[in-house]
Amino acid sequence: MKKTVLKFSAAILAIAFNVSSLTAQIDIGEILKAGIDDAEKLGYAYLEPFGKMMGSSLNGGWYQSAKPHKTLGFNITLAASATLSPVDARTFDVTKLGLESITLKDPNDNMASTIAGNLESDPTMQILQSSGQTVEFDLPQGANIFIMPVPFLQVGLGLPFSTEVSARFLPAFNLGKFGRLNMWGIGVKNQFKDFIPGLKEVPIDLSILLGYTQLKYDYDIDANAGQNLFLDASGFTGRLLVGKSIPFLSVYAGLGFSKSNTDMGLKGDYKIGVGSEEVSQTDPLNLSFPHDTFSANIGARLRLGVFSLHADYTLGKYSVFAGGIGVSFR
Repeated sequence: MKKTVLKFSAAILAIAFNVSSLTAQIDIGEILKAGIDDAEKLGYAYLEPFGKMMGSSLNGGWYQSAKPHKTLGFNITLAASATLSPVDARTFDVTKLGLESITLKDPNDNMASTIAGNLESDPTMQILQSSGQTVEFDLPQGANIFIMPVPFLQVGLGLPFSTEVSARFLPAFNLGKFGRLNMWGIGVKNQFKDFIPGLKEVPIDLSILLGYTQLKYDYDIDANAGQNLFLDASGFTGRLLVGKSIPFLSVYAGLGFSKSNTDMGLKGDYKIGVGSEEVSQTDPLNLSFPHDTFSANIGARLRLGVFSLHADYTLGKYSVFAGGIGVSFR
């Protein structure tokens, strides 16, 4: 099972992160020519969809039904949660960033791709040095990463008092040229209606769920130079669940909030600025992408003996699809 999870995870994450082709399109040195303040603004605008998609994916796929397992019931599921970026997050207007040291070469060519987009061409920027020399560079092309899948192995265990605890994880492993990654999470679900007189007899499932997930990733831009790209992401979600279970099928809906944050940045020494104004700076970029939202989802689980299939959809600006296959008992 562990080898299967690793192969499944590596395949999906290689597509999702696609760091080798991405860094070929993003010339870190070119962006840092703008100086640290403008580089942060450009980096934030370019990577914002990635950060929000990552956080949203971490909060998806926590449950397969609104009803907790019975005591000592369990499930083991190979699953994935994938977030789709909205269309309006695939480009950004350079003139709205408040850039200080750089300007557009063509003021009419002001729309640039984010990491989720892929315009035919992206704007050329200009830096006017104190010497009077003008330096030009192109903004990074979009990488077409408009969907962010996160795979994981999830287990659930039924406890007394209508409670179920869940854990999800990816074993820490090396993705080769795609970097290094590990993920873990913990959740709890309780059918609180069982403790409310009168409500217990209503023939529906009514539960509350809390879940927390953390993911860490790093990638060597230049191992010899000690240059590294890092990503630390976390997500927390709280949901009110309602559903109905019949033999072979469970349907459910959820309503609640999700809170996430993705930190991305550079570690190591990098050259900032151009020409005579170039200086060296350690760990120059550290970008943070918080994303808080209320959302609703619907889903279903099909059981065929001890085997189960499930899928659900979360409606929101950053919509989330989740699904998986596994075994489930009680």
